[in-house]
Amino acid sequence: MVAYQEQDITAGWEEILSKDKYRLMISEVSANYPDKKSIFVSYKDIEAYSIDFAMFVLENPDMCITKGKAVVKGLLPPTWDGKDQVNLRITELPCDAKVDIRLLRAKHLGKLVAVEGLVRKATTVKPRMIHALFRCARCNAEQWVEQTGMLLKEPVMCTNTEGSCNKQAVRFIIDEKESKYIDTQKVEIQESPEGLRGGAQPERLTGFVEDDISGIITAGNRITLNGVIRSVEKPDRDKSTVFEMYIDVMSVEFEQHEYDEIQITEEDEKEILSMSKDPNLFDNIVASISPTIYGMEEVKSAIALQLFGGCHKEMDDKTSIRGDIHILMVGDPGVAKSQILRYMSTLAPRGIYASGKSASAAGLTAAAVKDDFGDGRWTLEAGALVLADKGLACIDELDKMTPQDRSSLHEAMESQRISMAKAGITATLQCRCSMLAAANPKFGRFETEGMGTLTEQIDLPPALISRFDLLFVLTDKPDRKRDSNLSRHILGVHRRGEIRQIPEDAVLDGVNVEEVREMTTNVKPYYDVELLRKYVAYSKHVVPVMTDEAVKIIQDSYLRIRDIGRADGTITITARQLEALVRLSEASARLKLSTTVDAEDAQRAVRLVEYYLSSLASTNDGQWDMGAIDSGFTKKDRDRTKIVLGTMDMFGSPEGITLDELLAHVESEGMAEGELNKVLRSLVERGTVYCPRDGMYKKA
Repeated sequence: MVAYQEQDITAGWEEILSKDKYRLMISEVSANYPDKKSIFVSYKDIEAYSIDFAMFVLENPDMCITKGKAVVKGLLPPTWDGKDQVNLRITELPCDAKVDIRLLRAKHLGKLVAVEGLVRKATTVKPRMIHALFRCARCNAEQWVEQTGMLLKEPVMCTNTEGSCNKQAVRFIIDEKESKYIDTQKVEIQESPEGLRGGAQPERLTGFVEDDISGIITAGNRITLNGVIRSVEKPDRDKSTVFEMYIDVMSVEFEQHEYDEIQITEEDEKEILSMSKDPNLFDNIVASISPTIYGMEEVKSAIALQLFGGCHKEMDDKTSIRGDIHILMVGDPGVAKSQILRYMSTLAPRGIYASGKSASAAGLTAAAVKDDFGDGRWTLEAGALVLADKGLACIDELDKMTPQDRSSLHEAMESQRISMAKAGITATLQCRCSMLAAANPKFGRFETEGMGTLTEQIDLPPALISRFDLLFVLTDKPDRKRDSNLSRHILGVHRRGEIRQIPEDAVLDGVNVEEVREMTTNVKPYYDVELLRKYVAYSKHVVPVMTDEAVKIIQDSYLRIRDIGRADGTITITARQLEALVRLSEASARLKLSTTVDAEDAQRAVRLVEYYLSSLASTNDGQWDMGAIDSGFTKKDRDRTKIVLGTMDMFGSPEGITLDELLAHVESEGMAEGELNKVLRSLVERGTVYCPRDGMYKKA
């Protein structure tokens, strides 16, 4: 590498800063100081001047920035006060200057690097003293001491040549008012989840943001910190040779668009565009989702659409409509729910996996933690849903969460933000993510008949269940043909896994290796995982618009299902399902990289929604009733409750009414004893009715 002398560095900066855009920045700084006090120089302009000089800046940032600041001061008007500092900040560092947090080493100390990550916590902005004015307690002589780091440095002795105190131990008094300060903010970033594979723990890095760029970072931001890596001694009582690493931030770049961190080359783009023209694209993508799991075509189809998602919309009145699709899977043990969740958390370009049993509300949303800036103030630390912003949050065992922790999901799912009020901090964090959740039935296995509605069989509140766009029940029922296919598939998966561990040319007795490979090609994803992730990231730039034909299909389906219950007042479908139809049809169009939602997309959405309604909202008489999903009470349940409460009002005495009397009256209305007991049990649980004594019921 070329070694530059001081005059060469100065000449280089003079050449770069002579451009019109930098002269304009300098004039803005001189006119608006101290509101504006930074000149932002693009690394591309340094590289355009000289590649060797640009490399020298990366290797020797401190010397180069100091010389650059001196050049900036020389370009300022003559009236400029020399004590006022102007910052020179370099932005848009190249790819080869970007370093993962876990790959930072001793060789990076003192070098200019770019580090990407998620902001875990950011402290409040505080003043830091950079030039301290001390006065000698004996002779009152003034002495300035430059301050670096977090510990205050005092003068060693008085420098007053006229006094005699420089030979004696003296005390210094700091003049806090006259000393110079700058704003500083401490941030902690961690590696982005999409860069982690195989269950690796995300590494963290502390950074100090100073002066006019402090205060712009908040918890949950996805940012790139451009700065110099420095070391600091651990604050132990004993001196240590092991140092901590931090980044002295020079500039901050915010992520402009989701999935921008995935690099898509021109070759990738050609392959993506050719993929989008495949007539079997949807089936091939479904075949690429967890192919080791047998069957579950409807669930995989829905998850494929969730991966692409609908369009987020900002309306004229500033309200926003979410485009993310939420899916809940309820099923018997051993039907591969957790396996699908784990697979999707790695397949999605930005995925987070959390288990409800071990996740708290603070772990999912945000935690209030004490910062270590010295005064122990509280700061927010982002949780799983905030880290999954503009991605996919996979939450397993949703039913195992405590009711208090689950309640934090309501706002996150519908409004896609989290309102925090903890430890004196009131804040709103973004969590614009899709949610793929799994839950187990209360009684071990899900029964389609005789055990009541979905909400009676699962330990989740109806208000939370209704926020999911699609719900799937995965049951494990004995079926000879299905069991035969399932066992063949699972054994094939294991045999392929075994063969992958042995050499290519191995010969085994009783095993035709090539035949096994050919027979088990269906457990191999149709598309390579990395290519599919890039395809999903590329599709996010497409905003499809519904055609007239698609609008008609969706509206006709909605009205047709509403008409089913119009005669007796049953709610068969709600506006939430209508919005789900729109989101699913948009996702289907985006999957094809289409700018319009056509009839095929609308019909695919209608099929999925009608499939889940027919499996979960259908009653014994063949009707559909949304009450079975979103409230736990069907129209029939409400009618029976009215009969029981009306009978108690009409025939009950001040002491109440006996069970036998109640049964005698309701049997004439067509209610059986079992139905009466179910209604009474529900009324007692809700506190509407109580038992003054055994066998007697009275309204509360």
